Amino acid sequence: MKFQAKMRIVYIVLGILAAVVSGCIYYSTSADKIYEREMHNLSFSASQLNQQYDEMIKSMEDISYYLLSDADMLAAITSISSMVRSENTENYFQDAEKEIRTRQNNDYIRKRFYRVIFCNDNCDPIGNNEDIRRGVNYKEMPWYEKAEKNTDTYTTIGLHWDPWGLEDVQVFSVIKQIQGKNMGYIEVQQSVDKVREKLRTADEDLKVCLMNGEGELLYWNTQVDMEFCRSLCGRGEAAAGRFPGRDGTEYLAAGVYNEEAETMVLVYKNSSIIQDDMMHIMSMTLFLVGAMLLFSMLYVAISTRHLTKSMIQLQNVLENTSLETLNRSEPLEFGNENDEFQQIGQVYEEMRSRLRRAIARESQLLTLQLQAQFDMLQAQVNPHFIYNALNVISSRGILDDDEVICDMCDDLAGLLRYSTDTKEKYASIKAELMYLELYFSLLKYRYEHKLEYTIGLEESIAGQRVPKLVIQQLAENSINHGYANSSKVMKLSVAGYQEGRYWYIRIRDNGEGFSGEVLERLTEEIAKLKQDLLDNRQNVEMKIGGMGILNTYARLYLLYGEDLIFRITNREEGGAEILIGCNRSAIQEERNV
Repeated sequence: MKFQAKMRIVYIVLGILAAVVSGCIYYSTSADKIYEREMHNLSFSASQLNQQYDEMIKSMEDISYYLLSDADMLAAITSISSMVRSENTENYFQDAEKEIRTRQNNDYIRKRFYRVIFCNDNCDPIGNNEDIRRGVNYKEMPWYEKAEKNTDTYTTIGLHWDPWGLEDVQVFSVIKQIQGKNMGYIEVQQSVDKVREKLRTADEDLKVCLMNGEGELLYWNTQVDMEFCRSLCGRGEAAAGRFPGRDGTEYLAAGVYNEEAETMVLVYKNSSIIQDDMMHIMSMTLFLVGAMLLFSMLYVAISTRHLTKSMIQLQNVLENTSLETLNRSEPLEFGNENDEFQQIGQVYEEMRSRLRRAIARESQLLTLQLQAQFDMLQAQVNPHFIYNALNVISSRGILDDDEVICDMCDDLAGLLRYSTDTKEKYASIKAELMYLELYFSLLKYRYEHKLEYTIGLEESIAGQRVPKLVIQQLAENSINHGYANSSKVMKLSVAGYQEGRYWYIRIRDNGEGFSGEVLERLTEEIAKLKQDLLDNRQNVEMKIGGMGILNTYARLYLLYGEDLIFRITNREEGGAEILIGCNRSAIQEERNV
């Protein structure tokens, strides 16, 4: 077998091994990322739904507090509870019922809740609307026995058909027993549409199950596997993971247990749903492996042909060498890229010269044995694998059951990915604010309650392009310099909005603001920098360094030119405000920022 064929076989085998190993690593890593993403989404959805459920219940409870804290409302309820209904007291009863109905029927309650009902032994049910059944005995309600026992707390009834209404409507109820003898009950109802709106999930495939400590189903967004849900609810907190269902079904699920409300929010989906993602990863893996194999074969074919070209030339010269041709001068030229073969050619010429002299000198010598030794240097590269320190820290955080470390590593990894990506000089406002959210979340770990921030963005300007990291630079400047001599809570707000043909980004803080001297100096330096940019853009760009306000202004001006709006002011209530903006219709030319 020729040397060229051997080289091709060796390199092709190496290419196949490299492609297969790379494909396995890619598939394994991608599959793990998909699973981790699903687990994170499940945990986040469960926590978010638990919070939304708490907020919904709290708002319904607050209505009862609000009504019972009203002196006129409480006086009317007390009158109905303490009087005996007769012809003499009928007018008092009617006035009290009217007062209760009036208090229940304000705009806030009607807009946010389906129905609020007061019921008592001495009167018909009083609701904030007229479409209710009369003569209903509230003691026959499904919540009565529980509410009778919960004198100090609220009773929650999950989705059920409204027993008060004239139409078949599903509602969610919170009932409060009014303290005092025969004072009655207040029931706050929320319609099923409002409940589903409040407990909606972004993932349409996600099934939601809300159960109380007794295993009763309070809310569900679609048909659920009750046996599976009850099995997880019995465990308390359910960390995101894989769980077996009935008939061999496997679910991806996560649950959050609310000790105060004694409820369990469970979200789950069939694990087969992520198989489509796995098949896509498999297809991509096969494509990448095939592409690597094709590339490696082409590379091996071309490279081996080029590398052995000089060897074949040397072989031909050696084959044509004989005693008759020793005196012929045939210089070998292999090119500068083949230094080793060039040296071999020089050795060959010297050998032929010595051979000619030896034959002339020693005519009796019949044979001459020549041994050539060649020393070839081979650069041996020891690969150094770069370990991702953040992944190591995150793994230790998982081992120590410290989710805060994992969240910090995820946020920091997101910051590094975004800030070190030099392929793109510009980013959308939405991407900039997502990066700023990661930056603030990391600062939260450091400052905790001493840092409060809000970030808002109108969707109409989310796609506008700005130089990367400009918003973060201004926010960081506020934190670093706005509170140097202050210990109060740092409050920052970042808002992106549109007014007319212009879009704006406004950064506000409640810090010390800019001194008059600093504002005047910044105004002068910005004006000078603008003139320098107009006169000699290239040289000015080379002088701009750091990540401060002037750098930010320079990059924005180089992108937007005269369409740029850049204002620095102090707020009357304290703190500073920086406003940047631009005309939406302005042509954003590609500039070397």
